[in-house]
Amino acid sequence: MERIIVAILGLLIGYVGGYAGIGGAPFMIAFLVLVMGLDQHTAQGTVLTMMLGPMSLMALLSLWKETKSQWKNIVIGIVSYAVFSYFGALLAFRLDEAHLKKYFAVMLILTAVFQLLNNRAEENTNTHIPWYWMLAIGAAAGVIGGFFGVGAGILFIPVFISLFGLKKNYARALSLGILLPPVSLGAFIKYYEMGAIRWDYVIILFTGYFLANYFGAKHGSKISLKNFKRVYSLILIVLGVLYFVF
Repeated sequence: MERIIVAILGLLIGYVGGYAGIGGAPFMIAFLVLVMGLDQHTAQGTVLTMMLGPMSLMALLSLWKETKSQWKNIVIGIVSYAVFSYFGALLAFRLDEAHLKKYFAVMLILTAVFQLLNNRAEENTNTHIPWYWMLAIGAAAGVIGGFFGVGAGILFIPVFISLFGLKKNYARALSLGILLPPVSLGAFIKYYEMGAIRWDYVIILFTGYFLANYFGAKHGSKISLKNFKRVYSLILIVLGVLYFVF
């Protein structure tokens, strides 16, 4: 029964991830900890390992034009993220589970607030950001991603839209393109060394996510993200509060 629940989670987050251009890792990690009972390090390691596969491939096929025009920045983001995610993972294992969970809860709430303040998606006209900024963003996101076990897509999107004025679909394509290859490899190495991976969940989550991602991306290309952001920002805040309570 527990694997069926995890499969449903993978399908749901896959659709949401394609819709919004995010990996959905914070939702998966919180679910694995609060519902499935995994410890924080193992939940993070499991989700990071799932992200080694091409989970956003189907979504990118629906955003091919926007993806192709940004391939250089995608490569820069991939390399910088992969390298610096290892250092983020090192920091994560310097903390015990209780402290890591508190930091994770704060990250959820701050991310939700950042999302709610980001309202420029429908007004933007830019289709590219400078490569040196992409290098810096990729490195910073790598540290954050390795520390919290996330792909940082949920952080990429508001940064690309609010700070650099990227059009919605270009921001989604750039985020999903960076998340396509084994971008979490650096962090995975550390989590693997520490034995903090639930391999059966990895396979189930990846399969569900991969199958549903394309349909979410197709839907997200046609609909405004404003109301959606309000909903999943509220969910992030609720999850953050639950982390403090439990």
